[in-house]
Amino acid sequence: MLKYYETNWQNKEGLEVHSYEVTFAEVKSQSTIEDQKERAERLSLVKIFHNNERDRFLEISERFHKNDEHFYYHKDRKFHTTLLGLPVIDSAYYGAIEEKIEQFSEEMGANMNVKFDLIRLGTKYQNNSTLKPVSGVSNGTVIAFGDKVNNAGFNAFGNKLASFLSKDEDLSYTLGRKFRRRFPTVWCTMGHYTTDFKITSEHEKLFNQYKVLDDDYFHLSCSELELGKSSYKDLRDWRLIEKFSIKPETE
Repeated sequence: MLKYYETNWQNKEGLEVHSYEVTFAEVKSQSTIEDQKERAERLSLVKIFHNNERDRFLEISERFHKNDEHFYYHKDRKFHTTLLGLPVIDSAYYGAIEEKIEQFSEEMGANMNVKFDLIRLGTKYQNNSTLKPVSGVSNGTVIAFGDKVNNAGFNAFGNKLASFLSKDEDLSYTLGRKFRRRFPTVWCTMGHYTTDFKITSEHEKLFNQYKVLDDDYFHLSCSELELGKSSYKDLRDWRLIEKFSIKPETE
């Protein structure tokens, strides 16, 4: 079995969080496989890892595929971490959202870094409710994961931006009153398994190699965010709308 600790939202609304232990004895990947199919277009505000940063994630994905041919990652996937994912909305609102993000990023400084602590299996949730993990089961994704403590600036910027967007009367109605970041942590999906299986000692050995990532190698600057649209969760068809520079926070 594989055991991890994760931090999640405490309730359906608000920013209160709690931490708990998850233990995986098996992988059930069908819902994840379905999630990779084309879906309705959505906007995302993300940090995309380019060039040598991308290579760090690609190298690990290639290792997982070499270890097990049932591990899959799309060759055009954009390795990224999401600051803010938006629901499906009318494209007529795209311009207003872009303007609001630009306004916010110009006014709000932040010390933006992203730190990944480990590579782990992703959690499976009940009926797509991210507040209810399924006991003992992973959804088959493999993610680089960074906890809330080591990513305070990134998380705070995302939470404040979500609140800023929600204060706009038109956008609040469009985004919904419960709009917030999907999780209070950071993650980058490396790929996913395409079959179900019981976790063996060999899987434990593989994942234990990545239980502690190099502090410098996976501690990455985040001075720029990208707003774009995609019809896939892995952003393989990413269409950039705008880039935003994040100025350092001043005391």
